[in-house]
Amino acid sequence: MNKLLIVFLVTLILNSCNKKTETEKLAEFDKNGKLIVYSEEVYAKMWVKNKNLKVTVIDTFCINQKSKALKDIKNGKLIYFGFHPREFPKMTKILSKFGIETKEHLGRCVRMGGFEPYCYQEEMYKEINRKYGENFIDSIFKVAQKEFIIENPNVEYMADGIDLRKKILEENNIH
Repeated sequence: MNKLLIVFLVTLILNSCNKKTETEKLAEFDKNGKLIVYSEEVYAKMWVKNKNLKVTVIDTFCINQKSKALKDIKNGKLIYFGFHPREFPKMTKILSKFGIETKEHLGRCVRMGGFEPYCYQEEMYKEINRKYGENFIDSIFKVAQKEFIIENPNVEYMADGIDLRKKILEENNIH
């Protein structure tokens, strides 16, 4: 009997901790009566059923990611997200001298509704630009690109339809 009472009380306590009060529940409708959607996944499922979807989007994922990024920035953490297969190792080495971590990231172009999928990455990029200037990453990329070409003169390196090897190697007196 004692064990049954203990199990009952523990269950009661655990269940009472998980229930949200009326003010903690997420709103289902905005002031105009439109359904509120908080998740890109839910929005996508709804959109498949109704292409003329009229809802209010509250992107809680983006809000949370921005908050996390701002907290990380406040704690001195900076991360550059990019995708440059040939140059990335060199960029990582150079950026680490500035205390900037790197993570390879290939973003998508499609966005559902009003959802922003890369809020954390964008906040980090803004902070890097604010702290080091808007041309900082481009300059680091150019240095990494140049180093790659010099170290790999026999590997074709096309950019905007032009093989950059000749120009880079001539500028550095490497034939």
